[in-house]
Amino acid sequence: MRLALLFSGQGGQRPEHWQQVQAGVEGELGEVLSRVLPGIADPAAAVDPEKLAKNSVAQPLIFAQQMLLWSHLRDHLPKPICAAGYSLGEMAACSAAGAFTAVDGVALCAERAAAMDGAVAGEHGMLAVLGLDEALVAALAEEAGLAVAIRNAPRHVVVAGPRAGIAAAAGKFEAAGASRLVHLAVHTPSHTPLLNAAAVDFKKRLDLLPDRRLSFPVLSAIDATAARTAKVALDALARQICTPLDWAACLQAVVEMQPDAVLEIGPGNALIRLFGEVAPGIPARACDDFRSIDGIVAWIRSAC
Repeated sequence: MRLALLFSGQGGQRPEHWQQVQAGVEGELGEVLSRVLPGIADPAAAVDPEKLAKNSVAQPLIFAQQMLLWSHLRDHLPKPICAAGYSLGEMAACSAAGAFTAVDGVALCAERAAAMDGAVAGEHGMLAVLGLDEALVAALAEEAGLAVAIRNAPRHVVVAGPRAGIAAAAGKFEAAGASRLVHLAVHTPSHTPLLNAAAVDFKKRLDLLPDRRLSFPVLSAIDATAARTAKVALDALARQICTPLDWAACLQAVVEMQPDAVLEIGPGNALIRLFGEVAPGIPARACDDFRSIDGIVAWIRSAC
C-alpha cells in the first residue's frame, strides 16, 4: 500500500473549517491555538471569510485543521511514501513527518504569518493565470511590477505583488487570451523576493529546532527535492517564503514514486484536481470530499 500525501495551502479555507477546529481542539494544542486565535475555543464565536483571508488567522487555523485530521488518520493509514505541501501546506507536511510537533507548529505558523505581514507595506495579493504561456505571463507580470510566484502547470501560473499591479496586469492577461483569472484569498506576495526579510527571520527561528530523521520524505515545493532530515526540510521551508514554487515538479515527483493512492489533507480539493490532470489513472481524493474520518480510511483501504 503506497500512499502519498498532499497538504493544501491558503485559499480554500471557509467558515466550516474554523468550526471543525473549534469542535476538535483540546489539550495543549487547544491552549496554544487559543493564544494565537482568540475565540477559537468558544463554540459561539463565528468568523467571516474576510477575516479568514488574513495571514494571522489563516495560517495557524489551516495548519491546526490539517494536524487534527492527521491525528485522526495516521494510525489507520499505511506509512506514507512521501508528503508535499503547497505553500503553507509544507508546514503541515514537515510536522506530519516529524520535523516539529503540532503544538510547536501552531506557534511557528503564527510567527511565519507575522514575519510575512511585517516584510511588506500596503495592499498585496496573488492572481492565478490560466491558459497563457508561462514566458508571456512572466513578461506581462514584470511590466506591472509583479513576479511569478507559483508554477502549477505549463499554462497555469500564479503571480504576486501589489494590488494595483494585479489590477493592471489582469487586463493585460485578459487581452492576451487568458482562459481564466482567479484572485486568491491571500493578502501577501508569497514566494517572491518582496518577502526576503521574512524568509531570513523565519530561518533564524527554524534553526533553533533540533535535527532528526523524518518518518517519510518531504518534497520541497520549490523544486521537488526530497528531504529526509528535519534540517534539510526546514531550510527549504524558510526559503520557499521568498522563492517561486514549482508545484508542477512536485506533482511529477509524486507520480514517479508510483503511489497507489494520493490524499489531500486540508481545506478544499485544488491540489487533487491538479494531480488528476497530471495522473488521471491514480486514485486521488481530498479529505473535504468526505463526511467522516471513517469514509476517508475506507476509501484509502479500497484504493490501495
